[in-house]
Amino acid sequence: MSQMSFADFFDQVKHSDAVRTAVQPAPVVPQPPAAPRLMSVDTARKQFIRTFNQTARHLHRWDVFSDFVRLAAREVDIVGLKTPEKAEYCRKILTRYDAADISNLQELFTLMYYALDAKFHDFIGSIFMELELGSGGMGQYFTPYSVQSMMARMLIPGIQEKIAREGIATISDPACGSAGMIIAYAECLLEADVNPSAHLFASCIDVDPIAADMAFIQLSLLGIAAEVVTGNTLTMQFNRVRYTPAYYLNNFEERLNSQRRIKAMTDFMRNTSIAA
Repeated sequence: MSQMSFADFFDQVKHSDAVRTAVQPAPVVPQPPAAPRLMSVDTARKQFIRTFNQTARHLHRWDVFSDFVRLAAREVDIVGLKTPEKAEYCRKILTRYDAADISNLQELFTLMYYALDAKFHDFIGSIFMELELGSGGMGQYFTPYSVQSMMARMLIPGIQEKIAREGIATISDPACGSAGMIIAYAECLLEADVNPSAHLFASCIDVDPIAADMAFIQLSLLGIAAEVVTGNTLTMQFNRVRYTPAYYLNNFEERLNSQRRIKAMTDFMRNTSIAA
């Protein structure tokens, strides 16, 4: 097995039915009944932790986890797909791993994909906390998904009317972690019979590059259009901006521009009416 087979693996996964359904372009058309889930969330989680603990035991657990996240984030980034820079970046990471470890990294990606295919939830964030990988110095603690779901439900009332009026719902998280809050909000939209791939745009920021990668991976695989920024919300210093595949495939750039133009015209007319 070559060291670059991690990239080859994702080339196969990204064309699967589950991914195509997640990022189908707007407008939404009726879909046939979903295929049976490949694996339950609980099974995927247990196998993920077992495989992770068996991978590169000579390395610190944080190093293995962060390497996996970096590799996975590059594979779901369609803008940098197949570039020499990305290949070299991945090659340097994989030089620390033997063939068996690389096979385990592939399996970890597969298990993560299965878990997110089975249910909208913060899979990577929950794994991160269960493995106790948080940085005490940075005060990293990811809010439990049950709490995030409760908070998201408080934002949902009136969302269908807003989408009917504007076509898009927007949400932002200035300290997104692994994007659990965004995922919970998207799950609430699904429960309200709204397709988040077609009608939700999320703006996420996190100062930790690994956390930003985690957010980017999950939002990409779940088919959520998002802008993921690595940077400091308080100082307004930003290092990197990435957009998920659904952002490009569902033409969110033009749709957001149209929404801004309509809002600007509405505000102008309202202010003109008040002045008169």
